[in-house]
Amino acid sequence: MFKRTAILLGILLLALVTVFSSCTPAAPGTDSSGAAGDLDYEYDWRMTTAIGSETDLAKACVVLADKIGERTEGRVNVTVYADAALGAWDLTNEMIQRGDIEMMCEALDDSWDPRIAIGYYMPFLYIDYASQAKLCGPGGVVYNLLNEVTGGLNYRVLAYFSSGVGGVSLNEVPEGPFDPDVAKGMKTRVMALTACRLTYERLGYMVAAIPFGEVYTAIQTGIVQGQQGGGTMQAWMFRDVNSVWLHYKDYIEPNWWSINEEAWQSLHPTDQGIILDTCQEQQQIQLDYVAEMDEKYMGQLKDYGWTILKPTDAEWENMAAAVRADVWPELVPLISPEFVDAVCDDLGIDRVT
Repeated sequence: MFKRTAILLGILLLALVTVFSSCTPAAPGTDSSGAAGDLDYEYDWRMTTAIGSETDLAKACVVLADKIGERTEGRVNVTVYADAALGAWDLTNEMIQRGDIEMMCEALDDSWDPRIAIGYYMPFLYIDYASQAKLCGPGGVVYNLLNEVTGGLNYRVLAYFSSGVGGVSLNEVPEGPFDPDVAKGMKTRVMALTACRLTYERLGYMVAAIPFGEVYTAIQTGIVQGQQGGGTMQAWMFRDVNSVWLHYKDYIEPNWWSINEEAWQSLHPTDQGIILDTCQEQQQIQLDYVAEMDEKYMGQLKDYGWTILKPTDAEWENMAAAVRADVWPELVPLISPEFVDAVCDDLGIDRVT
């Protein structure tokens, strides 16, 4: 009798397990087999960039947003806010961590973790687009290191927009523009990053960290005489208040397409793949064009009456040597010797440590 009862109970439990298993909800947008089924969400997301709506970067964000909406068949609709409409780049770095916005294409703020600097501004590390693509592209050393760090900050990077070779725009040519041992006697705005401040101080400038949205007025009113960062595309935004471009080649600016982690996890893997692939497609489109973009904006600035100055190879090597000797020792402990060594190894240059 006991044996028969145990068998009956076993059959009943097995039947209950089968019923409950069949009733367990599938992952969002999947059928019970885990394959993509009818995706039943529709998101309206915001993407921000501090850069001007007239620039190639902002236009690329609009193209990207349109592609995402089309390729997800309207499941993910992205509206782009340029011109720092939702806040300066450092504020939007905070907003994406909190989930106040879902996506951004911005410089990455290393005040949240100094190691982030390896993916944005490490001065005079490399100056060719092939190196940038190798480091920052999918599976590259910098790409992997950044996602290791940003994962702890509630967002992830997807791809980058190469914004061009860096420099500074000014209202006149300073003394010894490419001699790091000559005091320039001018104050320029730098990004609110330790590496930028130290680099431009070593190049001979007085510096001030001013929110990007206030830079134009600061130059107009004489608080500063120029601005650093963003390449010639950014310099074009200041064409009416500056008149000199110094092509320092201190870095190549990457503005990273990033996404809040909860927003990312809310997507079906199908849509995750669509968004990641579309971002990286847009990254490659820009890489195919960016050198031409540098020259385009320099040509426009020259036609506008600007003075354009580029360092010779010897001048660049002299500036690089000065910054590597006097600035890098202060940056490497902040960023992480391991991170910097990994990048140096990948570039095939001497390790810092």
